[in-house]
Amino acid sequence: MKRSAMALLTAAAMLLTGVSCAKKGGSSKVSETEKNTDAQETTAITEEETTEMATEHKSPVETVSAALGSQISVNRVIGRAEGSNTIKFPLADLIEEGDRIESFTFTVYAGDGGNIGEFKGGCGISVDDKCPAATTKGWYQSGDFSAPTEGSYGEITWNVPEELKDYIHEGGEVLFGYWWGNCESLKIDNVVCRFDRTRDVPVDGTASAEVGKSVSYSDEDNRVHIPLDFIPEGMIPEVVTFNVSTTGSFGKFTGAYGISSTAGEFQSGDVSIFTDSDNLQLTWFVPDKAKGCMEKDNELLLGYWWSDQPTLTVDKVEVKYSVGGGDYPAPTKVEVATIEPTTESADGEKNFRSASEIVSKIKVGWNLGNTLESYNTGKSGIDTETGWENPKTTKEMIKSVKAAGFNAVRIPVTWSEHMNDTKIQKEWLDRVQEVVDYAYNEGMFVIINMHHDDYIWFDPQPNSYSSDSMRLESIWKQVSERFADYDDRLIFEGMNEPRTVGSSMEWMGGTKEERSTVNKYAKTFVDTVRASGGNNANRTLIVTTYAASADSVALNDMVVPSGKNIVLSVHYYAPWRFSEGTETTFTPSGESELEGKFTELRQKFIDKGIPVLICEFGCVHGADEATRSRYYSYYISAAKKQGIKCFVWDNSKFSGESSFGIFNRNSVAWDGAILKAIMEGAK
Repeated sequence: MKRSAMALLTAAAMLLTGVSCAKKGGSSKVSETEKNTDAQETTAITEEETTEMATEHKSPVETVSAALGSQISVNRVIGRAEGSNTIKFPLADLIEEGDRIESFTFTVYAGDGGNIGEFKGGCGISVDDKCPAATTKGWYQSGDFSAPTEGSYGEITWNVPEELKDYIHEGGEVLFGYWWGNCESLKIDNVVCRFDRTRDVPVDGTASAEVGKSVSYSDEDNRVHIPLDFIPEGMIPEVVTFNVSTTGSFGKFTGAYGISSTAGEFQSGDVSIFTDSDNLQLTWFVPDKAKGCMEKDNELLLGYWWSDQPTLTVDKVEVKYSVGGGDYPAPTKVEVATIEPTTESADGEKNFRSASEIVSKIKVGWNLGNTLESYNTGKSGIDTETGWENPKTTKEMIKSVKAAGFNAVRIPVTWSEHMNDTKIQKEWLDRVQEVVDYAYNEGMFVIINMHHDDYIWFDPQPNSYSSDSMRLESIWKQVSERFADYDDRLIFEGMNEPRTVGSSMEWMGGTKEERSTVNKYAKTFVDTVRASGGNNANRTLIVTTYAASADSVALNDMVVPSGKNIVLSVHYYAPWRFSEGTETTFTPSGESELEGKFTELRQKFIDKGIPVLICEFGCVHGADEATRSRYYSYYISAAKKQGIKCFVWDNSKFSGESSFGIFNRNSVAWDGAILKAIMEGAK
């Protein structure tokens, strides 16, 4: 922004301090007298008078409140029989932290197309541990309730009890249960959440425009495009209010918001409002991802997906805007890889394949767990490899992995115990390369990463970013240099499970601030490898969410760095209670949980050109072998249907806690039944 424009806004902010401070924590409404006074005082300031005024601008703050509605499409079926009659949905796809939920409405259809009759069921929701109304720790389960339906269709509404509303957070889940009705199964089509949002918003001004544009939900482009030329150049929209109308009752409005520019396009999740009125005021709190799209030729977008009326008119739009200045994430641009000549690979290919091609070529992967990532073992140097009770890795072991049917190996590596200040010890880098070569020379895909460094020193906090990013950069510069001439079968994974160890949100998707910091580390990793030259300019790289979490709250805030050949990885040990051994049956509800998450990963990433790998999954030796076999086969097959490939976690431990063993490395022997199931699922 030009200095003169900044100074003008700074002076205006000073003059308006009395009005703005009165609004903070109170109503966002401003009287017409205030508006007129604001305008007169603002225009009375000249650029000459403000040239030398404060250079750091702090926007006045308004408290803005609105009643909102969000919708997620589900298209999932649950049965009436116990074990298959409940389904959970992530709250992060419906609300943000701080929102106050009023109700959920579940749109359902009879699974067999028949008559549902009177619905009987229940709902539940995650609450924090301090909630006095919780029925069990961290959870509230409603009593059974009934609801009428209309033949094969029903809208089941659950009004959230008042005593819960202050204890619900975006990282939780809501449950829908079907206990009884005339049909054996129900298809849940969508879920609508009605909630209130209150935010303190930086506001340097408010502008509005008469629009008068109409759109039909059946139009090929069923969005209204509104040029954002009525706010000052360089300003950032904070809150947008669309005034819309139609010729009759909306019934249920469904649509979305967005921003489009030369920088890219952002579209929100679906918005849904129930109303009998013929006019609506729709409020959009503009997220940082949308602000990152602001550049030139900016347009506001209002999508119209459905209501009882075929056509909608946007009558007027109002925008509260600010100077901005935040660290907004740039829109992810997935580039088609420009192939550059490289060394000839083992299979005769002279060019690097794209990340999507590589993922498609991976059949199923295997983790060399509890080996090169071992730390705090009481050993030193290369002897730490055997510190967690596994034998030293040999060529024979890796040949057996390939012979078993795996064509990819992930080699977790911890670097920090093998560094002199910022320099990796040569003997350790030599040993890592030796193990990499065992698999690489077999023609396999190989992933190496920075593994338990995220436990020892790595901290995704803003105040740690400067020093920790330098260390991360140093590690990847050295690794990139050592492996610069390897072909596209060698893949780098920047971080394992980046998280704040010991925090209350460590395994719940982290805080918004932590997730944002992980995004910055991901970009640092990608930029470092790309700048190292050689084949690393085209190498496939893997980035991950906070703690490698597949929770929706982590997925939603993940910003994949722009560029070519980048893969998203998550770790998904699910259903968790089965995976860690508390439960010993793999139920239809468990199958549904997996299918829902795999579909979510496809929709949020693969459909947008970003390939996905699940770099860790598995189950301990809790259930019987037949059940575990069915689990592995189902998991890998269901993921593959959505375009996702999986790496089995194997620590060669066959009893007790964390017993994820499949391959006994001491005897070089496999669990035959589990191995067969894995390969069946990968077909």
